[in-house]
Amino acid sequence: MKTLERKLRQRGVIVALVGLIAFICYEWSGLVQKADAIPAFARKYNFACNVCHVPGFPKLNDFGNIFRDQGYQLGTDGDLPTYEGITMGFWPVSIRTTVGYQLASVRTDGSGITSGGFGFTGLDILSFGTLHRDIAFGVVFTPELGSAGFGTGPSDSDLESAFIRMMRLERYLGIKTAPGTYLMNLRVGKFELDVPFSEKRSPTLNTSFVMYHYLPGTPYTATISGTSTSSYLNPNSFQIGDNQPGAELTGITKTDVTGGYFRYSLAALTTNSFSGPLSGCPAGTTCGTGGRGVNFFGHLTQSFGGYGILAGQRVGIFGAYGDAPTLVNPTCPTCLAVAGSGQPFSRIGADVSLTYDGQWNLFGAWMYGNDSKNLFVSQGIPNAQNASWNGAFVELDWFPTVLPVLNMPNWFFAYRYDLIRNNRQGDPTFATNFNNVDSHTFNARYFIHQSTRTDIALHAEYNTYRTKGVGAGGGDLLGHTMLVGFDFAY
Repeated sequence: MKTLERKLRQRGVIVALVGLIAFICYEWSGLVQKADAIPAFARKYNFACNVCHVPGFPKLNDFGNIFRDQGYQLGTDGDLPTYEGITMGFWPVSIRTTVGYQLASVRTDGSGITSGGFGFTGLDILSFGTLHRDIAFGVVFTPELGSAGFGTGPSDSDLESAFIRMMRLERYLGIKTAPGTYLMNLRVGKFELDVPFSEKRSPTLNTSFVMYHYLPGTPYTATISGTSTSSYLNPNSFQIGDNQPGAELTGITKTDVTGGYFRYSLAALTTNSFSGPLSGCPAGTTCGTGGRGVNFFGHLTQSFGGYGILAGQRVGIFGAYGDAPTLVNPTCPTCLAVAGSGQPFSRIGADVSLTYDGQWNLFGAWMYGNDSKNLFVSQGIPNAQNASWNGAFVELDWFPTVLPVLNMPNWFFAYRYDLIRNNRQGDPTFATNFNNVDSHTFNARYFIHQSTRTDIALHAEYNTYRTKGVGAGGGDLLGHTMLVGFDFAY
């Protein structure tokens, strides 16, 4: 009875906070003028925010996606960092974080934990732009902050992204293309893969795309963990949602027949960022990961009647193939990224994006994953077998542009459903449906203020998920997360 009362109180708090935000934002909507822009590029080009975003950061609209695909260029002299029209006060750096209140709970086998409090998500220091005509760059730094994540864990100190991108290399091969066509563009460094829908540009802050980060054998949790769960070892830590070091060849061209765009991305990725367990690690030591091998990722899309985010429709296919290291190098067991005896894994999927009336975007993706049984043999699992699974998500975004009676032009709403369905476990002693996931995420954003220098949005998000049979006693893991706060960029 006490457990039921506690759940009702928690849900009552969530409903009250979200309701309060909705009331405040509705009142403000009549007082705050609809303003303009995102930070760095807005300062450079004096753009209105909705030129690139839906209706504000972080989700890109059709034009914003094309601008990114073309190396942050409009094809004018204003692209150049030496352009005389750019004032000396301009610096292509932005910062972003979210402050507010987060409440999270996780429970399995009759026990669990609840954590709530005020705090911040972390800090991103971003810089994107051009170094010269057709030479783009990107750097994202996340400093080490011990109190980040609303106290649930510190953020690391790392370059999340660091790349150089050479645009329109086809010109050096004597290939003539139509204006606006960027046929061969080479990016080198560390970057986000061309996944079906960018996680870095997702309006949801608390909840990742589950299939982008799912690992067979590792129980899925979000935001917090700490309850007793069962698992089995899998040395493959490859996740398409993680930024990867490598080289990527991309291209985009408008197709007059379809009225849309054809895009491709082919990436070769190194395995030095793998972090799974390795066999042969001496007791009491921490062994290196990686292997300096090469894995591959590709994505092809074709849109019709637009780019497929605000206008038109889009379909695509994508896949990954590679080897995950399983053994340490006996001559240097503690060296970073020195390992051998890689075993194969593969990912293949399809994605679709549908739009209606310039304010509805329904999109989703499906992916099939397979990890070789030899990955699990390397961990001493008897009678190991291939691990195979299906992941998918579907999201509906609504940007109410035509509701003059309710006066809601600065609002944005989203709902996403994520699922994982396992076909076969690498350890045959685990049930087939072990680690199946069902996740529901609800999101509302109100853009309080946007200018050529600053952006701030009031953000409310709620996620609930169930992970099947991962409890130490065989029970399901149930998780809930609520975030109410201010997401801002400068």
